[in-house]
Order: sequence, then structure tokens, then C-alpha cells
Amino acid sequence: MARRTFNSIESTADQAEILAGQGRWAEAERQYRELIGQTHVIDYEYDDWLRRLAEIYRQLGRRREAGLVYLYLHYFDLARAQLGGADDGALRARLREVEKKWAEAATDYEAAQLPVHAAVALEKAKAGAACARAWEAISRHPGLRDRDYEAALAHFNLGLALVAGDASSQAARKALIESQRRLEQVADDFEAKGELERAFDCYQILLKLGKELGQFENLAEGYVNCIRVLREDNLKFYVLQYYEDFIKLTLERGELHAAATLYQEAAEYAARAGLPYDRRYQAKAAETWVRCAEQFVRDGLPVAMAENALLAACSQYSAIGDYGHVRSTFEKLSDLDLPDRAKKRFATIATRYVASASDAAEAPGFPDYLRQQQAYGEIWFADLLEWELGGDPFGVAASVVGDLRYPNSIRRRALVVLLTLGDARERKITAEVDTLVHLAELLGELQSYVALAPLERLYAHADPLVRRAAVRALRFLYFKRSFAIVRKALADDDLEVRKAALVAIAGLHFPHALGPLARIYRESADPAVREAALESIGKIQTVEAGELLISALRQEDGPLRAAARAALAAIDNADVLPIVRQHHEVERNPAVREILGELLRRTWST
Repeated sequence: MARRTFNSIESTADQAEILAGQGRWAEAERQYRELIGQTHVIDYEYDDWLRRLAEIYRQLGRRREAGLVYLYLHYFDLARAQLGGADDGALRARLREVEKKWAEAATDYEAAQLPVHAAVALEKAKAGAACARAWEAISRHPGLRDRDYEAALAHFNLGLALVAGDASSQAARKALIESQRRLEQVADDFEAKGELERAFDCYQILLKLGKELGQFENLAEGYVNCIRVLREDNLKFYVLQYYEDFIKLTLERGELHAAATLYQEAAEYAARAGLPYDRRYQAKAAETWVRCAEQFVRDGLPVAMAENALLAACSQYSAIGDYGHVRSTFEKLSDLDLPDRAKKRFATIATRYVASASDAAEAPGFPDYLRQQQAYGEIWFADLLEWELGGDPFGVAASVVGDLRYPNSIRRRALVVLLTLGDARERKITAEVDTLVHLAELLGELQSYVALAPLERLYAHADPLVRRAAVRALRFLYFKRSFAIVRKALADDDLEVRKAALVAIAGLHFPHALGPLARIYRESADPAVREAALESIGKIQTVEAGELLISALRQEDGPLRAAARAALAAIDNADVLPIVRQHHEVERNPAVREILGELLRRTWST
């Protein structure tokens, strides 16, 4: 909804108050609805409007809408008094959930035939046996028969609930193994379809499963694959956080060889990503290799293993200029039970470092303030909750409106969605095309991940006007999952839907959109689609985006080369300059060389 000016808002507020004072409730409601569409205003003013609107809804006999407004305001008793209808059971449960009255919420959700929501509430109520029974029933739900991913989540939650009651439970182990089997298969399927974000979810759960089962192999598989996907998305700080957490777990389990190797990988990644933590990781790798060698000796393992570990430590110490530790590590090598010739050689090398100055300054480590709070989501709950709602826009918006974990701006937009659906219900036009088109616009303005499932449902609509609106709404939703609908829309039978997909592509330019955009550019046979993808890639502003555009510039000709050139010129990132210069020096195609030279002169000249 377009923002109004201050004077316009004040005028509307005055008119609304006059109408309410005269008891002209329907007219006042329309004015206040205009006001609450201005979701950017300050809290106290907005909340005043909502309190007045709730009273108006009560006067109009629209109790559900009044209750929803009170739910947003956290006026729980007032909300409960309004939400007494036969169709309001799920809202009453949601109200209990916001109040953190988990047992009551579970009862209400069960009555509303939302068993997954009930099971999650029982989890939070720490209801033990009741929780396990709930997940057992869900794991046998007929709706999961052809839903391997969601079935895997149900078995996972069942296994965890059973473990909580009995750590040695064979039923728990069976459920978790079944979950693992399904997740591994589903992850492979997602990767084959290019849906790395969905595969990442599977790997996160495998990681959690490894922790619960105490199986290092599952733990390692989960972390290794999560790190791989995060690296492909160029999410640098997430990558290092996952490395840090993985290393911590390997050290706790005494897996020193794995920890040292991971320290080296983290160092190499930090260096390539231009982050200042590589020397710290190299130092930790060296220390861990030394500990690893000492462990090998204590365990009586072949001396060659200790030798290799100490040589790896020497390499890492040398790389950071810590020659004092290089010397002491070679001395440790000379003390190993090796052939005399090898012992003598290591001792000789150690003496060469006696007089060497050490320039190993203290290097910074990965700071706590860069750790991402949402690095590990409880997707084993969230994705099942989404499945149960089935993309119902009312249910999704109701899950947001009272939840203070969302910013107020998003909660307000969710309330607008709910009240808009309430209007349609009053007028019996819920299923009409105009209603659904407007709903799609409002869902896009939510700018929240939760809007994607309802938009996916709207995209499945038979009317192309609804599909077009659903696709256009994606331009506000900066998530890789948005591209799943975009790719379908690019192949839609309706021309206007395909045009809407181009609008969405033009808006979806964020760092981890590079992979999906690159895939669209490479796989599409439509020049307009490929051009739109290149334009969006140019707005991402990363080195990786620059490299892809240089590649496109060299490979394409005509309009696509021009699009790549314009997109490359739009990148405002000094780190791209040396890459362009390097390609300019070796480029053999005169036309491409001329374009690169022009970019260097005009765009990056200083």
C-alpha cells in the first residue's frame, strides 16, 4: 500500500474519529483500515488506531476481526472474549501459544484438528509421553504417504521424543534410522533438481541427528554438506560459524585429526574470502596437529602417522612465520622412533631455525558478534507446521500477527492480510479472482519467508491473473525458495505470467540469489530471460557476480554481451577491478578486449 503524507494521515485520522463519534461505524471502519495500511508509522499512534478499530469491529458485530486486533496488541483477555465462535478454535489455540500456555494450546490445537501444532506445543510443554504419542500418530498420517521429506521429519521428532523418555529406546533408534534413510534420499533428489536450499535443510537435520545418536559419521556428513552449500551461496560468516562449531564438536570427541584438517580448511576459506582469520586458524591447526601426533604416540599407532602430523604442523607454523615453533616441532620429529638417518635429518633442520626471528603476531579469531543467531533453525518443527497449514494464507498470517519474534512492521502487514480476508468472508467473495490477486499483493508486502507457501498455493490457481499476481509478489521476497516459483512461471502457458516472472527476476538481487540467477541464465533458451538474469546479477555487487559477468561478456555476443557489459559496469566493488584488469591483459578477442578496456577507463578509473 502506498505511503501517505503526514497531512493526509492526520486528515484521515480526524475524519475517522468524527465518524466513530457519530456512530457511523461502517464508514469509520473504512477510514481506520486506510490508516492501518500505513504500517510504517510510530507505534503509539498505530496502536491507538488499532484500539479504536477493535471497538468499531465490536460495534459492527465482527467479533473475529476484533479478536485479531486484540491478538496483535497482546490484549489476551479481550481477544479471548471475542474469539468464541465455532470456527475460531485455531485462533484460540494461537492465543494460548502466544501466552506460552503450551498445554492449553495443545488441547485447543488438537480440537482444531491441527495435530502437528498440538505436538509442537506438547514439546514446549515438556509433556513427555503425550508428546511421543502425538508424533507417533503423525508419523502414520495418510497425508505423509507420498511426502518423504515431511515423513522424515515426523520420524525424527518421534525418535527425539522417545529418546527423551528412554535414551536406550529401540523404538527411538528405529525411528531415527528411518528418518536418516529418508533424509539422505530426499537430499539427493533436491540437489539433482538444483534446490540446494532444500537439500541444506536435510543436511541440517542429519547434523542434529548425528548429535542425538552420538554418531560422528552422521555429524560430519551434516556439517560437511552444510558448509558446502553455504560456501556456494557465499555466506561467509555462516561458513566460518559452521566450521567453528564443527571443530568444537570434533575436539570434544577427541577427533584431533579431523579438527586439525578442519582448521586448515577454515584457514584456506578465510584467505580466499578475504577475511582476516586465516592466520589464527593456521596457528590452531598447527597446535592441533602436534596434539594429534602426541595422541598417536600414546596410542601406539604407526610412527609414520605421528611423523606426518608433525610435518603438517611444521607447514602451518612456517606459513605464519612462527619459526620458534617450527624449530621445536622438528625437534619433536627428531625424538620419534624413526630410523637414525631421519632422526638426524630432522635434528639438523631444527638447528637451522635457532637464530630465526619469529614474526608470528597474535592473529584475530572469529569474533562472537559475527555469529548468526539464526544459523540453526528448528526446521524439523517449522517445515511440518508449514505442511499442516497447506499454504492457507489466513493460518499463516495468524501465526505471525501475535508473535513478537517478528518485527512490528511484518506483524502489522499480517494483520492487514487477516482483515482483508475477513472483509472477503463478510462479502462472500473469498474465492473471487480480484480477492486472490489483492491477497497475493499483500502477501508479497509481508516480505517474510512465511509468505512463500501461500504464494505457491496461489500460483497453482487455474486463472492466469492469480498466477501472475503471485509471481509478481515474489519480487519482495529475498529467498532462494522464491526462484522455485519463478522457474515454473518462466515456462507458464500464459504470456503475462511469463512477463511477471521477468519482473520478479528484476527484483530478486541479493547475495545468495547468484546461484539461482546463474542457473536461469545458463539454462534458459529465451534471450529476454537470460538478459534479465544478467541484469539482476549485476546488482548483487559481489566478486563472484563480477566473475560470472566477465564470463558472459566473453562468451556472448549481441544484446546479451551488451547486457553483461552494462551489468558489469553497474558493479560498485573495488575487488572486481583486478579481475577485469587480469582478463583485459590476456583477452584475445579484440571486441571483448575493447569492452574490458573501456570499463577500466570509464568505470573503475581513479
